Amino acid sequence: MKKTERTGKRTECTDKMNATRLTIKRLSSACLLLSTVLLSVLLTACGTRWKASPIEDVGNLEGRRVGVEIACDTDYALTGRSDLKVVRYDSLPGILLALQYDKVDVMALDELRWRFTEASHSGLRCVTPAFATSGYIIYFSSELSDVRDEFNGFLADYRSSDEYVSFQSRIAAFDGKEYIGPEIPLTGTGRVLRVAIDASAFPRSFAEADGDVPSGFDLEALKLFANERNYRLEFTISSYDDMIYGLQGGVYDIAAGFLSDLRDAESLSTYLCVSDSLYEVPLYFIEKTQADIELIEE
Repeated sequence: MKKTERTGKRTECTDKMNATRLTIKRLSSACLLLSTVLLSVLLTACGTRWKASPIEDVGNLEGRRVGVEIACDTDYALTGRSDLKVVRYDSLPGILLALQYDKVDVMALDELRWRFTEASHSGLRCVTPAFATSGYIIYFSSELSDVRDEFNGFLADYRSSDEYVSFQSRIAAFDGKEYIGPEIPLTGTGRVLRVAIDASAFPRSFAEADGDVPSGFDLEALKLFANERNYRLEFTISSYDDMIYGLQGGVYDIAAGFLSDLRDAESLSTYLCVSDSLYEVPLYFIEKTQADIELIEE
């Protein structure tokens, strides 16, 4: 074969290879561009998933995962609903972490708990209207049913008093940060009533670090009642389980703080009796409005 023919064929082959490489390069670039676009769309969708479908109707939560505090009012209010999945956590911080990392879609809190959370965290939204209402109550040992009846009689009069009007207005004005309540010195000197309280249930019942008498919305009526009837209250810082076992074992006479009338008390009726509702608050669903729930720095 002549040299010029071989050279021509090599040139033709080289041109074809270069054209093939160019085609492959263009296809690779197109694929890379398409992959980048698809990845961007995917990341954008993932990043905005938490706000793509905000809750507009509290009655329509089909398939939603709802975080609640175990054995609290929202837990009992939602347990019977088949349209959603209730996910229970031991504490409010646990629910917030679950909401932050998309382990739940929303959380459920009562109004006072929501105001406390709203005042300390950004990136949350309360869905209105409320989905239920919870009343807060006091447990008495079954042996003190007479005292419980006295207390209910006191509540009936208390609800028609100026003190109760002030009480309701203070609940309505609670800003999530500061409990504002009257100083109620304990003046009773007669029969001792041993009261177990949940000291972590701010603003309902809590204990100051200086060791003063516990305070909170759930304790005001009890203090006024004790003073009026000359009962002497002795408070013990406790937890829910300890309250119940203590009432059953005769260690305590009364349990107060963060106790809801939505709780199923039938199984406890052999060793406790329940007061009338002290006051009522609405229950809400809370959803995330931004990628990160952030603690508000003071």
